[in-house]
This record gives sequence, structure tokens and C-alpha cells, in this order.
Amino acid sequence: MAGEWIKMRTNLWDDPRVSRLCDLVDQSEAMVVGALYWLWAMADEHSEDGLLPGLTLRTIDRKTGVQGIGLALVQIGWLTEAAAGVTVVNFAEHNGVSAKRRCSEAKRKAGSRNVSACDADKKQTPCGAREEKNINTLSQDAHEPVGPAGEQPADGAPFAMTLDWEPDHPRLKAVAFRAGLTLQACLDALGAFVVHHEAKALAKTSAEWHAALVAWAKRDAARGAAKVTPLRGARPAGPRVVTV
Repeated sequence: MAGEWIKMRTNLWDDPRVSRLCDLVDQSEAMVVGALYWLWAMADEHSEDGLLPGLTLRTIDRKTGVQGIGLALVQIGWLTEAAAGVTVVNFAEHNGVSAKRRCSEAKRKAGSRNVSACDADKKQTPCGAREEKNINTLSQDAHEPVGPAGEQPADGAPFAMTLDWEPDHPRLKAVAFRAGLTLQACLDALGAFVVHHEAKALAKTSAEWHAALVAWAKRDAARGAAKVTPLRGARPAGPRVVTV
């Protein structure tokens, strides 16, 4: 459809994960970035939540012409594979209607700030001071979360915890597995974790919040194990003496 677009970062070429993909499939950045463009554009066209039923890793290899890239994307955490198909991890942060709306809103706000700053500075500041003010304003605003509460900003930007925050389940499951926990154990600890950190107003990246949740759940599990006590009246095991 004319006018459709997807969001791709200008520094994607130099992303260490792209370099890792190049090593895994033994291809250049041009081939890998081109394959990523096809995958994300196709997902944006055919999925609302990142799930692509029926798609296989072999299909991805065939469509992109890059042998082994499907499995490599799973290995770096950008895809998950299931019997029903594959899922693009963190799809809602970069693709779909809500992601495009957030991106357009951020550009609109940035343009509005530029116009407002220029109009104000014409009245009271010299040219050099105006340029410095605009640069500082844009630098600060680039780290502000954009969008409704609970939506995580894209590209790894830090954000404050909110009461309606929901973790990315595939990522949380992978981190929990590495820590020796189940996904359900982390979800059981989510409520107390969110309430505690929402009050502190700290800003962390999505990856840092997921790691913190797993650490919280691990401490909960340790405290639960420490509370286990022997039953009252239990007698120590030992030889039984029988008198005749």
C-alpha cells in the first residue's frame, strides 16, 4: 500500500547484534540488513502482535536468500520459534499502528519545539544563544518516553516504572531460565515489584527492568525457602531401641 513505512534505526548497521548476525551467517552487513528489512516489513504487513503463524525459519532463509539467518535471529533474541510459527520479539515497540503513532508524535513534538524556540529567541536572544538552547532542548527530550503510560520507549531508552507495566514474556522467560527460575515465578512477583519501583520513580531500560524483576523473584524464592521449618513434634531419626 502506498505510503506504508516501517521504522529502522540509522545506527542499525553498526549494532553489535547485527555484527553477530553477520558472523553467524557469514554474510555482509548489506545482506543482513536487507534481510531484516524484509522480515520487519512483512511482519508489519501481516501481523498485529508480532506472531506470524505458519512461518518457519527455513522460509525466512529462502525469502531473504541468507542461509541460516532464521536460526541466528532466534539465537540473538530477535525471534522466538514455536509450533504455530515464529514471533518477532518486542514487535509493538517498533512496528504496528501504535509504534508508528508514537514515532509520528515524537517528530511532531520535536518540530513544534523548534518553531516555538525560534519564535521566542527572535525576541530576546542572539543567534548563538538560540542555537545552543535548541541543541540542549532536543538532547534532553530525546530521552523522554513518548506515548501513553505503560508503553516502553523504543531503542532501549530508559523509562520510569508505571503501575500498568507488562514485561515482554519471551524475554522474561529467557532471562528467568538463565537465573534458574520459571516464567510463572517471575509473573507471580510482578505485582509487588511494580508497586515498589513505581513509587521510587527510577528510570531503567527495558532490559534492566526485566533483569531487576527476575532478581526480585529470585529473592522471593530464597526467602520462601528459608521460611520452611520442620513440623512440630517431629523426632530426630535414629536407631529404635526395643526393650524386652
